[in-house]
Amino acid sequence: MPHSNLSSEDRDKFTFLLDCYGAYTHHWPEENRDWALNLIEQYPEVKIVREQALELDQLLDQSSAEPDSAHLMNSILSQAPQKKSQEEKTRQKELRQGLLSQLWPYEGVWRPLSALTTAGIFGILLGTTSPDLLYQQEITEVESAYLEFSLGDSFSNSFPEGEID
Repeated sequence: MPHSNLSSEDRDKFTFLLDCYGAYTHHWPEENRDWALNLIEQYPEVKIVREQALELDQLLDQSSAEPDSAHLMNSILSQAPQKKSQEEKTRQKELRQGLLSQLWPYEGVWRPLSALTTAGIFGILLGTTSPDLLYQQEITEVESAYLEFSLGDSFSNSFPEGEID
């Protein structure tokens, strides 16, 4: 019961299956195998495409593989990243230490860093927990200024600079 209206999506999917896995059904993934075999039975154009792929697979099976080329192998291996030798690792470590000693000529970095960290923590703690130590103004001065401002006349004459008009 062949049909002639194969969807382009099914045609593309089947062609992709043949391109990836070849025409031999035992190479196809199991989840696609039944679907592909049903397409082959239903559509003659799919059967023709599979037969062409089967001819290609048989030709490829009959041909012998090219022997490994020593030149190609050497070319690929020369371009591959090489594992660093112990001498090179030691030389790079000495270079890094030399650059660090030029930037920081002192013995250790931990002492200045710990002093800076301690000063920073002390400053933050002092600034956030004890504002009364930094700003010494008695509460009575603030209260008296507020009362004089709210009462009216005596406020304008109490400034040491003179009267406010």
